[in-house]
Amino acid sequence: MTLPLWIVALATVFVVAWLVQMAMHVAVWQVVMRRARRQKAEAARRIDTTTGSTERPGVSVLVYTKNEAEALARNLPVLLSQDYPTYEVIVLDDNSYDETQDVLQMMDQRSDRLLHAKIGERTRAMSLRKLAVLLGTKMAHYDIILTTHAQCAPNSPDWISGMMSHFANPGVEVVVGPVVYERRTSLVARFCQFDLFQRLLLMLDIALTSRAYAGWGQNLAFRKSTFYANRSQGFQRHLKMQPGEDDLFVADVARDGNVAVECRPDSVVTNQSRPLFVNWSMDRLNRGYTSRLYPWSAVVVKGVDYATRYLTVIPGLALAGYALMRGLAEQGAAAQTWGMLLGAVVTLLLLRVGMLLLTFVGSARALKQSAFVGWPIVCDLYTPLVDLWFRIKALANSKRFAVGKVGLQ
Repeated sequence: MTLPLWIVALATVFVVAWLVQMAMHVAVWQVVMRRARRQKAEAARRIDTTTGSTERPGVSVLVYTKNEAEALARNLPVLLSQDYPTYEVIVLDDNSYDETQDVLQMMDQRSDRLLHAKIGERTRAMSLRKLAVLLGTKMAHYDIILTTHAQCAPNSPDWISGMMSHFANPGVEVVVGPVVYERRTSLVARFCQFDLFQRLLLMLDIALTSRAYAGWGQNLAFRKSTFYANRSQGFQRHLKMQPGEDDLFVADVARDGNVAVECRPDSVVTNQSRPLFVNWSMDRLNRGYTSRLYPWSAVVVKGVDYATRYLTVIPGLALAGYALMRGLAEQGAAAQTWGMLLGAVVTLLLLRVGMLLLTFVGSARALKQSAFVGWPIVCDLYTPLVDLWFRIKALANSKRFAVGKVGLQ
């Protein structure tokens, strides 16, 4: 029996897209999982043993906060008790009107590592998050800057050590680390957690395999000299927009070999933001706007991934459904041919499901996060639509992102 030409064409599209998807999971999506396991096995490696010196370079930890006194009181002690010999914590208070200053005054009496400054009244000359990074960098006593937010907490007292270990390698100027949302049980929260984890994996995987295109300010380290060298103190290319203090900064300074990725479980930072959905939506909207300035390589990789997802699932389901109907309607050799086609298509679809689960469940476990069992299947075709929605929404409201607008602070 000869299959119809349109069936052959549809099957060809399906197989090619399936092969691309499988190759991307092996070559891109699973890189963090493999690297996390390798870095865990090399956990004894630290800057002091690498350089042969007992001294490790100092680091200034910048903490941005705005009306987050409760989070600051909860997370600042964790930051001040890191197992690292030489560091300081600089809190940049974005004109908070809650008890933030009371918390800082109380913590001042407990630790000599703590410095803090209040940004003051709102300015229309520069994004306040960018201004916080700029002021904190100027205040810093050490050459390496490590940024985070008040609502974020490191998962381990070895967080600084893990991030700093990469600066012993020649040429490393920036280190990007993993950020996850705090585990919550509602369906909306679980979707937000998986969506961030999926974007995190792609960001770190591309940084490991080609050129870094973004980072998260909740877990980002860089040399002060790199910041000052980047065209007018870090943000010249996007000075007139509110977001971009982390992702576009990384995209600007990334060169071959100068961005390292830290993906050990001890270096994970947990974002405890409440309400979670609002925080997730704001982050999605900001990145929907800044993504238009990402390097073309990241755009191509993401575009190929999204396109081949649909070109695998939709033609695959169409072929399986049609083959099943024809197999039930035919007899003899024709029925056998349609049955073989159905079996082949279903087998390939199941293999892809297995690869999805291996990628995300394996990566979550490698980072000691709760496994997202089932969510990769549920969100496989949904997250590209979410990404497209926020890009369209961001472009339609582009004026909101200009400096001087306060809606997206």
